[in-house]
Amino acid sequence: MMMQRVLVFLIALTLSTGPGHAADRLALIIGNDSYAHVPALEKARNDASAMADTLTGLGFDVTRVLDADRRDMTRAISGFTARLQPGDTALVFFAGHGAEIGGENYLLPTDIEAPASAAEDFIKFESIGLSDVLMRVQATGARTTLMIIDACRDNPFTAGTGRSLGGSRGLARVTAPEGTFVLFSAGAQQQALDRLDGPDEDPNSVFTRALLPRLKEPGLELRQLVSEVRLEVRDLALSQNHQQFPAYYDELLGQFYFTDAAAPAPTPTPDTALQADFATARGLDTVFAYEAFLEKYEGEEALEVAIAARRLENLRLSTPAPTRTPDPVAAPKPDPVPSKEIMRQSQARLNALGCSAGVADGVAGPRTRRAFVNYLTASGSWLSLGDLGSQDALDELTAARPPVCVDTTRQAAVTPETTPQPSPAAPPSLAGTWAFTAKCPLFITSNGTTTYRALGGGRYAVTTRDNLGNSANGTVTETGGNTLSVRLTWQNGDADNHSARLSADRLTITSTNYVGCTATARKQ
Repeated sequence: MMMQRVLVFLIALTLSTGPGHAADRLALIIGNDSYAHVPALEKARNDASAMADTLTGLGFDVTRVLDADRRDMTRAISGFTARLQPGDTALVFFAGHGAEIGGENYLLPTDIEAPASAAEDFIKFESIGLSDVLMRVQATGARTTLMIIDACRDNPFTAGTGRSLGGSRGLARVTAPEGTFVLFSAGAQQQALDRLDGPDEDPNSVFTRALLPRLKEPGLELRQLVSEVRLEVRDLALSQNHQQFPAYYDELLGQFYFTDAAAPAPTPTPDTALQADFATARGLDTVFAYEAFLEKYEGEEALEVAIAARRLENLRLSTPAPTRTPDPVAAPKPDPVPSKEIMRQSQARLNALGCSAGVADGVAGPRTRRAFVNYLTASGSWLSLGDLGSQDALDELTAARPPVCVDTTRQAAVTPETTPQPSPAAPPSLAGTWAFTAKCPLFITSNGTTTYRALGGGRYAVTTRDNLGNSANGTVTETGGNTLSVRLTWQNGDADNHSARLSADRLTITSTNYVGCTATARKQ
């Protein structure tokens, strides 16, 4: 079994047993892109570099090795294990090509040669056995080990005769010794995606992009972190009609946190209160925020006040004057379509979408109503049966592209003409427009709208804008128990990841974002 990219992330994690515990956290990072004799890779170095930067920020002592040949890899592993002491946290991260042969996983250096035929012994001797790396780390006395493998499993050794090394995609199962946690980026017989179809500017693989931000989330325990990563990877893969669900093997002795929970904030003194309010104003970076800050601290001789005043002046100079929208009266509106004609056009569109409304006679009979309910159920629309015959419903039907409905023609021939009831099994979609009001620090209030577009599997693409000129794009995912996972990127590049609460009737969402703004949104 072969793969195009392998990311091995081996972490020996020391679990704190008391306030006096002082074990070190060390990491070895290896990323290989530039292979000389097999296909080169594109994102292995990026994954390794991003992981090294993240772990450095989390307090790991990181050794980084890029595009390593066999000697470089052997030297790096030997030097790393020589530095480990009993009880330390050890982390080894490998990104590059790999192969599974005879139930063992092998990491391939950049100078690996492609054999003329399927010479499995050659590959074994010229590469690094994954179990050997694990055993060498375990021998140092590292208390806890986490191994994460992110692999794009295209075969780098396909021979001209069509033969290749390894029997199938996917890595072999590993026997995790006590104190070890092993995570693979995909399950058995699954190929791990390197990128998404279409425009995909992310420099990292699908698995690594889901993993990196969660390493920095305060108070996120390893098992919960892995659970969230698995769900996100699965949903991203399903958006490409692909099956990828990370697998793991857990033999840890306790809990582990990459980032500890944040300590309670101390009661601010007058100076720290000014600094905290300045940080909030700078985070919002709007005219209203700086005006509120300067009004509160008028007369204060502080550097933050001077900086806020200068930033406010620059924002006022760079903000264009509002333009008046042309009077819509200048363009005469077309005459409204008579209601019967709307119904006739709606029936024609339902037929075109495969919903079987029957003859387009402009009469909302049982068959037409049944066809409209079929459309609502199949499309996940936020319309209701009462909207049949309205201009809004016709506009949506006109924008929809066939096929949408399950053919109900045969059912209509044998079912009495009664008004069907929509299935209660699927909850109403969140797709549509939500109006929100947000209350922020410094007594700032904003209003705006958020548009939800269904992506499938309880996941939505969202665009949000407020009346202060702020805008963001991102995703919202239903995670169960009326809880939503919100991930946004604002126009200034700031990441905003938080949870939101959905009301039982699915018509109200409440949340608190990364700068402390509490928002209530209601569906329109």
